[in-house]
Amino acid sequence: MEDQSFKNIDYSFLLEEEVEKVFANLNITLLQGKHIDQSEYLIFSAIQKFEGEWKHFYERLYRINLITDNFDGRTYYYLDFFENGKGGLSDQSRYRELSETQTIIGLMLLDMYYLRYFEERKMVSWAEIKNQIMESDQQEAYKRILFGDIRGDFDEKEWASAESKFKSAITSFDKLGWVSKHSSQHEELLFEIHPAIHRLAKLYAAELEDFDTFSKIIKSRGEQS
Repeated sequence: MEDQSFKNIDYSFLLEEEVEKVFANLNITLLQGKHIDQSEYLIFSAIQKFEGEWKHFYERLYRINLITDNFDGRTYYYLDFFENGKGGLSDQSRYRELSETQTIIGLMLLDMYYLRYFEERKMVSWAEIKNQIMESDQQEAYKRILFGDIRGDFDEKEWASAESKFKSAITSFDKLGWVSKHSSQHEELLFEIHPAIHRLAKLYAAELEDFDTFSKIIKSRGEQS
């Protein structure tokens, strides 16, 4: 029997030239979990112009929610599950949670975004990350996760290991649209933080009220896993 919920739904916007040109890329990109902002102009424009239609499209066909969010005066889009269920993409093979290290690195980048709030582009180098680890108010939490120890200095091998963790996390965040990489795997780390990193502030709002305690909890979880 035909699903009554799919009757009388207008998908004619999919035939618009600007949508047809980007549909495959747009759909795959969103379903892979990426956050879309103006840095991907063609996809962003196609979503923005037909925002209501896209929301209906993903709700009906995938049982998933197209979210419109805004931070720092900039709009971005991403897909998320409705609160009452995980829709058509709930299979574990289609998504995964952040690791303990990725979570801390993500929250560090969120903090660095705030520090660069009035800069047009939030570019970050490895030297700036090292300074954040050693000098920021949250340095103990960062050291605890990245080095497993809270000390005043670390040797070259320890820093190389930390940089490797960051490069891995940045590669993952680039796929999510939270950052854009500006360096290869064999170059010193350089990347731009995007407004979508603010999603972490929503996901971890309660934990950020006591960040040091939170870092101890996720460190212990990592050791137990």
